[in-house]
Amino acid sequence: MGHEENGTAAAVEQALRDWLSRHAEGPLTEVHHWALHPPGKLLRPVLLLESAAAVGGAYERVMPAAVGVELVHVASLLHDDVLDDDRLRRGKPSGHARFGADAAVLAGDALMFALFEQVVECGRRGVPEAAVNRAVGLLARAGGRMARGVARELDPVPAPDVVGGYLEMVRLKTGALLSACCATGAVLGGGSPEQARALAGYGEALGVAFQIRDDLLPYGPEAGREGKPADSDLRNDRPSLPLLLAGPVARDPEKVGRLLVETGALAECTRLGRSYVERARRELEALPRGPHRAALCRTAEALAPGPWRAGGVG
Repeated sequence: MGHEENGTAAAVEQALRDWLSRHAEGPLTEVHHWALHPPGKLLRPVLLLESAAAVGGAYERVMPAAVGVELVHVASLLHDDVLDDDRLRRGKPSGHARFGADAAVLAGDALMFALFEQVVECGRRGVPEAAVNRAVGLLARAGGRMARGVARELDPVPAPDVVGGYLEMVRLKTGALLSACCATGAVLGGGSPEQARALAGYGEALGVAFQIRDDLLPYGPEAGREGKPADSDLRNDRPSLPLLLAGPVARDPEKVGRLLVETGALAECTRLGRSYVERARRELEALPRGPHRAALCRTAEALAPGPWRAGGVG
């Protein structure tokens, strides 16, 4: 992120701290503090804010919704770590490793419901009721799509076109929330239906690019430093694009990095990820030129898959 986006992320971080201070009672408070602090890169709330501003909206009016989408994202991480039994998240023990699976699941549930309270708060800040209602619908549908995507990830449906099956899973699992964040920003910011559709398309393409980049992280210079453990997909037999493209040869943890290079799987992942970044950038042409459209463009460019290493995982 550039300087402006860092400032936006700092504003979201302060709003998250404010949210935590207002919900500082109850048995799940400690889990919420653990999961929300320190925050991640705050991609989803920043996308919502920049999308709103790109169509003429004001950060202050839509900030509660931006906080809400980060809450639901962290909820999904709490649940994913239970499903995958990942013991680390953002450089420290995951929620269920620290507090147990029961507490982690319940804390995630509470954060998901908090999303809707946050969107309603935008109405108290001057956003028209019709826009608030539409935003609630967008985010509710995204939640259902996310769940279907994770279900597909856990029990992949055999398909002749493994890449096509993967892309459909990713559009649901990852693209749905990013798409809804951008479309919600447009709706709450007073954008036109055409602008909301363009931003929804931008977010979905961005989500696919983001997931491909995430799949490549174990083989790049940031291996083990970002998000989940580097060996999570291989250990849990999850549909990761590099492993799917390389086929059954890429199942030896000691040799997987070298095999992914030799089979061309990493090069094809990079090509495909960059094609979705370009698709996301094209969607932005429907928006007026300005600093917020430029910020969205930079975000897309930052998610283009980068270099990898040829070493193993583990």
